[in-house]
Amino acid sequence: MINLVHTLQIYALRLISVIINHTPAFIWAIIEFASDICFFWFKSIYRMYRRKDPLKEYLKLLDNVQHYREWKPIVGEIDKLTNMDLWRQNFISKHYDYILINERTKLLREARLSQDSPLLMSLLRSGLIRNFGGISQKRLFTKSYLGTKLKIEEYIEEVLRCLNYLNESITSSDDTFIMNSKQLKIDFFHDARQSFGCTALLLQGGSLFGLCHLGVVKALYFKGLLPRIICGSAVGAAVASLVCTLNNDELIPILISISDIMKEIDLLNHDVDERYGNVIENVVKKGYSEDILIFLKFVRDTIGDLTFEEAYLKTEKVLNIIVHPTNQAIPSLLNYITSPNVIIWTAIYASIGTGVLSDNVQLYVKDFNNNIVPKSPLNVKYLKPQDVSYLRGYFKTKNEGYQPQKKNESSSSFETKEQEDFDDYHYFQSKENSPYTRLTELFNVNHFIISLARPYLAPLISNDLKHYHSYGKVRYERGRKPSGKGLSLISMGSTNDTETDTDTGKDDMQIGKAIVEERYTKDTKTHGFKLIKTLIGMEIQHRLVVMNKLGMLNEVMKRFFIDEKPSSLQTLSSIREVTIVPELKYLVKDFGRVFDVHKTMENIPYWILVGERSVWPLFPMLWTRCAIEFALDDLYNLHRKRGQ
Repeated sequence: MINLVHTLQIYALRLISVIINHTPAFIWAIIEFASDICFFWFKSIYRMYRRKDPLKEYLKLLDNVQHYREWKPIVGEIDKLTNMDLWRQNFISKHYDYILINERTKLLREARLSQDSPLLMSLLRSGLIRNFGGISQKRLFTKSYLGTKLKIEEYIEEVLRCLNYLNESITSSDDTFIMNSKQLKIDFFHDARQSFGCTALLLQGGSLFGLCHLGVVKALYFKGLLPRIICGSAVGAAVASLVCTLNNDELIPILISISDIMKEIDLLNHDVDERYGNVIENVVKKGYSEDILIFLKFVRDTIGDLTFEEAYLKTEKVLNIIVHPTNQAIPSLLNYITSPNVIIWTAIYASIGTGVLSDNVQLYVKDFNNNIVPKSPLNVKYLKPQDVSYLRGYFKTKNEGYQPQKKNESSSSFETKEQEDFDDYHYFQSKENSPYTRLTELFNVNHFIISLARPYLAPLISNDLKHYHSYGKVRYERGRKPSGKGLSLISMGSTNDTETDTDTGKDDMQIGKAIVEERYTKDTKTHGFKLIKTLIGMEIQHRLVVMNKLGMLNEVMKRFFIDEKPSSLQTLSSIREVTIVPELKYLVKDFGRVFDVHKTMENIPYWILVGERSVWPLFPMLWTRCAIEFALDDLYNLHRKRGQ
């Protein structure tokens, strides 16, 4: 058997040698050519399989950044990979009037360089609008992380340079200049500031994740975008009170390292029951974790017995706290105008509601002798924010046999008179009488930054502000500028530059302009998945709001699914508000954090970071909408103080 195998091997080798020796050379050339092709495609497929997508790699890095200085260069690379840097350079877009913005920028620059102050003031008085030419549209800020069209940023920067020029020219020693008067300086900046309007930061509720509000405040403060008017409810009221009662020297250490400052508060906090069963009871029934309870005690110990008026005189920040009393004698919006002598920490407890942290919640005031006394009437109950619906009585009117509505069985019981006050509150708190409408009337607020510390609502609310890396991409070839006959005709000049002496020339110019506009203004496209997701989110949110108005949601469902977003603001245009909702990367793990015991000093920095990360992508939009407002506010206050 062994000899047979050996013999077969010998004959096989001889056969192979005969084939190799007698094969023509051109056959070997063909085999070599085919093997080279196969090997080339094999290597290409292997490299394609093993190749790392740089966009995905940067997106992974983006999920783990801890500071804004790390976040910014990463998103810059993402913009390059998605060609959004070229999208920013191409100023043409159908979402804003680029011709108007370009012409106004030229007029402002020419007036400033020629030192024509009367013309400059006339242009600023008539053109200082937050959405001038459509520059505040949200669609302009969902593509590039680093900003919007460079033409829009150029316009904002030119307006700021003009305001600084007027500020310097007004203080010149030229006696012939009409604006030499200090009163006229104040009048100009006051009128421009009044015309432009103010921004208010609304910190809405957030019982379990309320510390995210502190991260939102931290990000806005260190970027110079924190509004002077801050409004809050529930835990948001505690964060707003902490910010508005401390000056910069006191606030900065807390924003940088609050966990170090709160260590002593944590050791001295005997109000928090640390038994695991009571922690679950607090979270499920009351909606407040141990971290929130410790933070509330820290706020109370920090601000002391300060009143709204004392806080305003100390910091010049306007603190507003929203409460929901069952008696119409108590205003629903508390600030230094409506309730100057009210103790702030009592307003925080009233905003959280009766029966949550205490069954005896009352407002206290400082009398003329500086004594702290209760504010009458004493039989007032305060509703929890999730129990409030501003349109509760929208099925009937007072003149059509209005009857008090029955109290929901899941809510706490009230006496007969208190029940009537409860129902009357729901009826009278319509859109016209809501505290948010009152806020706009008192302080000329026409723009809102709304922070909703409810991460589980992020898929339903933040779709219009989310960056989509594959949605609306503009595919440019690098090194090649967009070409078109009409591009140079409408790019940097006025429409008069396109006129010719003959009708044929005019037709050619119009055709070229139409081609360019049709080709380069289509910077978005329909994305089916995004559209379906948006429609589903809006439908779910609408159904939840209707069920809440009809009283079909219990306490737990209302706490988790009702975002406390003001109903009166939902009907406003998208340019009137910016909604910030933190997104949790590890939802189950993060929900488990609210049940952690003895980990407050680890959880608080984490929640603050979650709030910060939710604001970073919105910096370009907030700067575009608020930079001019803050500059006008600073200049007006500067001259007002000098005038005094």
